Amino acid sequence: MCGITGMIYSEKGKAVEEPALRRMNSALTHRGPDDEGYYVKGRAGLAMRRLSIIDVEGGHQPVSNEDGSIWTVFNGEIYNFQELRNDLLQKGHRFRSRTDTEVIVHLYEEEGAAFVHKLRGMFAIALWDEKEERLLLYRDRVGIKPLHYWFENGNLVFGSEIKAILEHPGIGRELSLTALSEYLSFSYVPAPKTIYRDIYKLPPGHWLCCEKGRIRIERYWDFQFRPDFSISEEEWCERLRSALRESVRLHMISDVPIGAFLSGGMDSSTVVAWMHEAASSPVKTYSIGFPDKRCNELPFAREVARKFNTDHHEEMVTASAFGLLPKIVAGFDEPFADSSAIPTYWVSEFARRDVKVVLSGDGGDELFGGYPRAMKELWLEVYRRFPKSIRMLGERCVLKDGEHPLREPGILGQLRRFFYDARLGERESFARRSMPMPPALKRELLEAHVLEELSGAGGPDVLGAVFERHGAASMLDKSLYIDSKIYLPDDILTKVDRMSMFHSLEVRVPILDHKVVELACRIPGRLKVRGRTSKWILKKAMKDKLPPAVLKQRKQGFSIPIDRWFRADFYPTA
Repeated sequence: MCGITGMIYSEKGKAVEEPALRRMNSALTHRGPDDEGYYVKGRAGLAMRRLSIIDVEGGHQPVSNEDGSIWTVFNGEIYNFQELRNDLLQKGHRFRSRTDTEVIVHLYEEEGAAFVHKLRGMFAIALWDEKEERLLLYRDRVGIKPLHYWFENGNLVFGSEIKAILEHPGIGRELSLTALSEYLSFSYVPAPKTIYRDIYKLPPGHWLCCEKGRIRIERYWDFQFRPDFSISEEEWCERLRSALRESVRLHMISDVPIGAFLSGGMDSSTVVAWMHEAASSPVKTYSIGFPDKRCNELPFAREVARKFNTDHHEEMVTASAFGLLPKIVAGFDEPFADSSAIPTYWVSEFARRDVKVVLSGDGGDELFGGYPRAMKELWLEVYRRFPKSIRMLGERCVLKDGEHPLREPGILGQLRRFFYDARLGERESFARRSMPMPPALKRELLEAHVLEELSGAGGPDVLGAVFERHGAASMLDKSLYIDSKIYLPDDILTKVDRMSMFHSLEVRVPILDHKVVELACRIPGRLKVRGRTSKWILKKAMKDKLPPAVLKQRKQGFSIPIDRWFRADFYPTA
């Protein structure tokens, strides 16, 4: 696990400024406090900060092939590197270390730019081919690891975090109004934009080639929701158990102490269950709770810890955690408004006291329909099949013409919003429920000249672009695809990466192993959401391993009692 950065200039006479490269690398020290390394030759420069996990003594980067013509810096883990290494050894390649990073350069020699298809893991990779004068950047399939870049006049600068790129003396800090608009829509900035006009995120499942002063970006992998209805429910359960068991086992490969985040929810409990099966000693688990019972899942976490006899640790988080906000804000480099960043920061700091690596349960909601909106998509899809006359009768009884019931509380309010969403098209309905700030409110907040410059660009455009390429038949799968392409990488995984790496802690997400993802995308939606039960197939697959209370609990999410903190703890002293 590392932070990586670097640059390539298009002018052959222009050399990399090593002091600038060192400043860029120093900005990433928190991602890799154990070691640093540099490659500087002519107009190309690579740098990295290392958090030593695999081959602690011998895994120094940058790494080259035998003749030093191919160099790489790498952030992440390749979980099938031992299998790849053995295959490469049989083909005559020579290795100087036991690290997974060295596999990359030799695999590139064998496969060319398409080597990425053979990797199983989470990664951001920069690879420099001296002979071809080509720089390649890769980001893992799901977007677990970040990678940003700036490109102008044939010159490319990249980094794991924006703060590294901003250390380059030639890069400005102009605001992107479109990104600002999208932030207001989503509470985060979706890829490929950042809040800076000229800095971009490399999207998940994409690679970038910089050659001869030009760049091209291509997708090499995507979620493919193609349900297979020929397989029985029991067979899907068995396949899912097998995939999760294998993924967790691979994600436990480490030369340093390892643990797990345990919220007490379905997903983290599933990961801990398979870790217990694979471990030779008690699994270290870390949980945090809140005095407010509405957000406190500690009782569930304790039950799971008891069942699997884990070495369990927990802490309570109070409103004093708001004092962490300056550090948290600095960690993201751009606006980010998910309040669960606070407990993620806290549990990462807590776990890092004992271990360097933890496994988490992120991804289960996006793959198996864990969010309430997934359930609503299923009900809307069924309702829209009713005859139009019946639908109109029901809507007339509940809604008035031109009414927008967006803030009404209670059961009646929910019912009115359901009928309102049913009136809208699929895309418009999903957009309404996915964006915290509706377009009408945004128009009230922004100045007229800003709105004119935006020309309507913003949240709906982002959703619409993803909506067009989903390729799924059901609205449930469409919504899962959009969540997996936008909310998962740009909110959930961004939050976990920044807050954990702030503490030099590596977080691995076995549910998002691409083999598990591809399996989940083939499971029919009716097995993911059934009636009022979300994640049906995952719960059925795990029913003999997890405590009944965990299987039956209502989804809470990793949320904080922010409303009560503001009203009770801060308002009296404001």
